[in-house]
Amino acid sequence: MKFKKPLSVLVGCAAIFIALIVVDELEPEATQPVKKEAVLAPVSVLEVTPSQHQSTLTVLGVTAARWPVQLKASSSAQLKWLDESVEPGDLVNKGDVLARLDTSAVDANLAQALSSLKQAELELKQVKHEQTVALKMLNPKTSSSFARREPQMLAAKANLQQTKQAYVSAKKLVEESVITAPFDAVVMKRHISPREWVEAGQVTFELASSDSIDIELPISEMHWQQVQAALSEPSIMVVNRSGNRWPAKVRYVSPQVDSVTRQKQVVLSVEAPYQSKPRLFPNQQVQAVVNLGLKDNVVSVPLSAMTRDGYVWTLDVGNRLRKESVTLIGQGSQELDIRFNDQSDKTRRVVQYPLSSMLIGKQVEPRFNEVHSEGMLAGKSDAAQIKESNQ
Repeated sequence: MKFKKPLSVLVGCAAIFIALIVVDELEPEATQPVKKEAVLAPVSVLEVTPSQHQSTLTVLGVTAARWPVQLKASSSAQLKWLDESVEPGDLVNKGDVLARLDTSAVDANLAQALSSLKQAELELKQVKHEQTVALKMLNPKTSSSFARREPQMLAAKANLQQTKQAYVSAKKLVEESVITAPFDAVVMKRHISPREWVEAGQVTFELASSDSIDIELPISEMHWQQVQAALSEPSIMVVNRSGNRWPAKVRYVSPQVDSVTRQKQVVLSVEAPYQSKPRLFPNQQVQAVVNLGLKDNVVSVPLSAMTRDGYVWTLDVGNRLRKESVTLIGQGSQELDIRFNDQSDKTRRVVQYPLSSMLIGKQVEPRFNEVHSEGMLAGKSDAAQIKESNQ
């Protein structure tokens, strides 16, 4: 009995030891954690090389009629005659008769004014005669001014002056019953019909000068220096939506600045816009292409490449983001002509679609995009992937 108890204890300990060895052998090896590689944000870039460039600035503008005028009836009357061949868009020369009003009423007024004028002349002669007789009969020192017919003379002269003006006014109404073109013009609109009764002040025709047409260009402060320098020897073409082109020149620069947009306005002039086809009419949106001359170390980038504050993002040799200042040289409908302010003669990789989340020095994965037209889709893809990489 004395040996059985220690033996059982020894056997139990051995069994426990063997069990521990078995458990240790069967325990699976701990897996080493796999290191996740950092995902670099993809960025669409465009490689640009500086060169001499004939820069242009394209500005949107609106055509405006030169000397728009409304021809109004000066008296109430019925239309006696209307040139029915004159339609909107037709050209008329200075002095061409467009319509005639019936002159019965104004002729009567003219006759009445002439009668009043002759009567006033007769009254003045009568007062002069009476004054001559009175001065011979009266003592100038003791007689009153009324007795000497002085007030009567003044009244007669004033009445004669009034009747003269009335006659001139009546005669002018007769002359204005013939509606004529005040200058060489294009007919914009006709408001009257044959035999229509028109009232005094009613608009009959709307005309505009046919010699030229204005193009109003709002210029922002960012572009004003380039435009101002180019206006000294301007070479400007106006292009409509159909691609038709007209040479233009500067008519004037507005001295005022828009109180809301702070933009200045340049008004261009296109000569003889209605005389040949295609014709350029008012109230049309056009593009004014201003030639800014030959510039050195200029690169062309998409419009999207410049940030709102006027900077451009580029990549260094380590694919890290840089934010560089540039000078705007010119602007087209799809791209910008710029010059980098620092080391402007070096080739660069320009980020086509910069995002507000970009940080200076952040490493990215460049993706070269040669075609600008594919940029919008690429830009959306960049934005989505960068957002994923930041999460």
